[in-house]
Amino acid sequence: MRSMTGYGRGQSTKNGLSMTAEVKTVNHRYLDIAVRLPKSMQALEVPLRKTLAERFARGRVELSITQDLSGSQATLVSANLPLAQEYAQAATQIAEAARVPGSFKLSTLLMLPEVLTLVPLELEADILLETANEALDHACAAALNDRSREGEQMKSFFLEHLAVLEQALNDLREHAAQQPALAREKLEKRLSTMPDIQVDPQRLAQEIALFADRCDITEEMNRLSAHCEQLRELMQKDTPTGRDMDFLAQEMNREANTICSKSASLAVTRLGLILKGETDKIREQIQNVE
Repeated sequence: MRSMTGYGRGQSTKNGLSMTAEVKTVNHRYLDIAVRLPKSMQALEVPLRKTLAERFARGRVELSITQDLSGSQATLVSANLPLAQEYAQAATQIAEAARVPGSFKLSTLLMLPEVLTLVPLELEADILLETANEALDHACAAALNDRSREGEQMKSFFLEHLAVLEQALNDLREHAAQQPALAREKLEKRLSTMPDIQVDPQRLAQEIALFADRCDITEEMNRLSAHCEQLRELMQKDTPTGRDMDFLAQEMNREANTICSKSASLAVTRLGLILKGETDKIREQIQNVE
C-alpha cells in the first residue's frame, strides 16, 4: 500500500550534458500528469509522460527537468559584439564627460551582463531522451520510495483506528441482543399512554414484532466486521488499492449510520457514534492512498 504523496530528485550526465529531474506527487482522484521542460526538450514530453504513466497509477504527478550548462561540453560561448561595443562607447562617453582619466579594460568588459553567454548545442534527440530518462528513473524511484514510506505510516494509522472500531463493535454485540426487547418495551410503553385508542391485539402484536425486527442490528454488525477484515487484506497488497479501500470505507460509514438510526438505547447510540467517528477518520486518510 502506497501513499499518493511523494518527492524524488534524480540527476544524469551524458556526453557533457547534465540534467536534473524532480518529481512531486500529491493526491488526486485519477492520474494527472504535468510536465515542465526546457525549450530545447519540448519534443520529449510525450515519451516522458508515457514513462510517468507506467510508474504511477494515481495522483497528481508533476515533473520538472532542468539542464546544467555550466562547464558542459555541449555548449558554445557566444560573444554579443554589438552589446560590447555599446558598453565600450558608453564608458568612453562617461570618462570624457566626467573628465576622468583611465582606460576601459577588456577583463572588465567581459564581466558585464550578457556580453558572453553559454549557448547549448543542438544535441540529437536520442541523447537528450537517454539523459532525461536516466534522471527521471532516479527521481521516480525516490518518489516511489517516499510514497511507500508514507504508506507504511498510513497503514499504522488504519490499524490503530480499526482496533478502536472493532473494540466498539465487540462491546456493541453485548447490547445488540437486547435491542428487539428494548424496542418492544418502548413501543408498548408509548401505547400505554394512549388508552383511548382501540387497537386489535393481533395487529398490535404484529406491529410490535415488526418494529422490534427493524431495530435488530445483527446484520449491520456482521457486515461491518467483514468490511474491517477486507480492509486489512487490502492494506497488505502491493498493487494500488485506494479506490477499493474508499468504497469499503463508504460501506462502513453506511453501516455505522444505520446502527445509529436503529438504536433503542443510549449505550447503542454511544457505541454507534464511536463507529461512525472511526470510519470517518479512516475514510479521510484513505483519500491519499494510491
